[in-house]
Amino acid sequence: MRWLAALIATTLLTAPDALAQKPDGPNACDAGRLALAAGETSTAADQFETCLQTEDLEPHEEVGVYAALGAALLNESRFADALSAYNFAFAIIDTQLAEVAEPSLWRNRGIARLQLGQLDGALADLQRASREMPDDVMTQLNLGIIYQDMGRAADAVVAYDTVVRLEPDWMGAWINRSSALLDAGMTGAAVEDARRAVELEPDNGTTLNMLCWTLIQDGRAQTALPLCEQAVALEPESGAIIHSHASALEALGRMDEALPLYRRAWQLAPDDPEITQDYERTHNP
Repeated sequence: MRWLAALIATTLLTAPDALAQKPDGPNACDAGRLALAAGETSTAADQFETCLQTEDLEPHEEVGVYAALGAALLNESRFADALSAYNFAFAIIDTQLAEVAEPSLWRNRGIARLQLGQLDGALADLQRASREMPDDVMTQLNLGIIYQDMGRAADAVVAYDTVVRLEPDWMGAWINRSSALLDAGMTGAAVEDARRAVELEPDNGTTLNMLCWTLIQDGRAQTALPLCEQAVALEPESGAIIHSHASALEALGRMDEALPLYRRAWQLAPDDPEITQDYERTHNP
C-alpha cells in the first residue's frame, strides 16, 4: 500500500528582476510577481497570462514569466496548463538562449509531467534537476514517487534517503521511505521508519496507520490492531485507514468483523486498486 503523505508543495518561482516595476507604474507582470510572492496563485496566473499578451518582453524575460506562470499553475493543481507554460519556456530557451540557467525549471516541469502520468518524461526532467540540485528536497521526493510508480523500489529508497537526511523532523520523509522499504521487501526497516514517523506526530492518523500497516506486513497483526483502531478514531472517513483495520482483523482470524470494514473502505476509496482488490476478494469469492 502506498502512503505518499507529502503533497506537491512546489517552490514558487518569481519573475526575474528585469520585470521590476517601471517608472510609469506597475503592469500585469509586476502584479503577477507580487501576487505570487503573496501566495495568491490564481491571481498570479491571471496576471502573468495578461503580461504575456500585453507586454513586449525580451526572450529571457518571457522565459521568466512562463516559469512563474507554471509555478502558479502547479500550485493551483492545473497540471496540464503548467506543463504547457514550461514547454513554452523551454521552446524559447531552445531557440534563443541555448541552455537552462535555472535547474528548478527541470524540476517543476517534471512535477507537472508526473501529475499527468507522463512518467518517462518526468523521470528525465527530475534526473536532470537532481544532477544540478542533488540536495533539493522536492526533486528527491518526486523522484522517489516516480521510482515507486515504476516498480523501482531500491531507487526510490535511495531518493527518500536524501529526503530523510535533509528533513529528518518531517514525518512525510519517514513515511515515504517506509513505503518504499515495504515495496523492496524490507519490512523490518519499514516498521522502524513508520515508528519514527509516529514519534514525530503521535496523534496523526496517517502516521499511526503507516505503523499499523507495516506491522501487519511484518506478521505482527496483534501489535498492529490497537494502532489501527487509534488511526480510525482520528480519521473515521479514510478508506485507507479502514482498510488497514480490516486487514489486521482478517490476519487475526476475525473475518466477520473485517468484512463490513472492507466494504466501507471500498465505498470511501473505490479508485484505490488494493482496496478494490480486497473488497472483491472478500465479497465475491
